[in-house]
Amino acid sequence: MAEEKPYLTGRTYLFKLPKGKDLLESLADFCHDNQVKCGVVSVVGCVANATIGYYDQAKKKYDKKIINTPLELLNLTGNISIQDNRPMVHAHVTLADNEYNLVGGHLLPGTKIHVCEAYVQEIVGEPKVRRMDKVTKLALWN
Repeated sequence: MAEEKPYLTGRTYLFKLPKGKDLLESLADFCHDNQVKCGVVSVVGCVANATIGYYDQAKKKYDKKIINTPLELLNLTGNISIQDNRPMVHAHVTLADNEYNLVGGHLLPGTKIHVCEAYVQEIVGEPKVRRMDKVTKLALWN
């Protein structure tokens, strides 16, 4: 296996995401607009609804869960890389409902922002690029 080159941190961003917009899309758009090609992301806040996934390893696909109630976004953690020549955010979330029940999973498109504050730490150097992995059927770093 080839030795990895070290990565260095670049710009740091702290910002509010736009209410009513898709969370995953808004993060990817921010990265595109600011030319962040590689990095880490963290978000806290609350969402109007959520769409999350669980990767079924046997079926090699995501099972999708849609939650149509307001939720606290306790944690979103993820990374930023390039897929199809555009920044792509891979993120997992932990959410709580109004009875303090927790649910979590892979963030999928369809989660509407109510109030979210984001942290993006750019990583400079050769960006990670995602390509389809034949074994898992997932877009993984090259």
